[in-house]
Amino acid sequence: MNEHDDLGKTIAHGLFPATDHKLRRGVHLSSEDVELYDFVKLNFNVLSGLYRRYDAELKEGAEGYFYLVSQGTMFGQRQLTKGEMLVGLTISHLFRDPEHRIKGTGEISADQVISRLETLKSVEDIARLMTETKVRADLHPSRMREAVLDAIKKLAGLNFLTLLDQSGARFRCKLPIHRFDQFVAQIDTAQVEGSEANHEGD
Repeated sequence: MNEHDDLGKTIAHGLFPATDHKLRRGVHLSSEDVELYDFVKLNFNVLSGLYRRYDAELKEGAEGYFYLVSQGTMFGQRQLTKGEMLVGLTISHLFRDPEHRIKGTGEISADQVISRLETLKSVEDIARLMTETKVRADLHPSRMREAVLDAIKKLAGLNFLTLLDQSGARFRCKLPIHRFDQFVAQIDTAQVEGSEANHEGD
């Protein structure tokens, strides 16, 4: 069977339309999503070749997930907003620390995310970033909570999280959340270095 036959067989497979649609939307396909994940794994070389024609690269995360990175204009550039990225980083940071998961469930809450955000920056700074505005009238705490919940739902839509509450108030992390790990490691290193510098100044 030649390359064209392999491609034709892959595209004709019943799981291809759903897989293709999700990957193009920026959804991460995790090993927890057994059928689609196995389909990509079995057909990785064929699918990689297909997406390269669209200036996109099919990537595999070491923890067990696949995602598509657009390198051109055909699929467009899908990016998280600053607020969504910040929420993703914060959730990943909490996920690395078992103390912040509700005992025995692996569950994390939006309140824990907001509490952690508030320790990193002032409430006003976080609110500005989450709402992407500098208008003081929009910096009310309820507005920030709404923005955090919206970001959580966006991350769930990309398969980073599983919502346990449709409002986004409770959720569990999925394997693709590890994609934020390299950024979290940089934050941890900066915090340690900052702490050491403070001790030296004592």
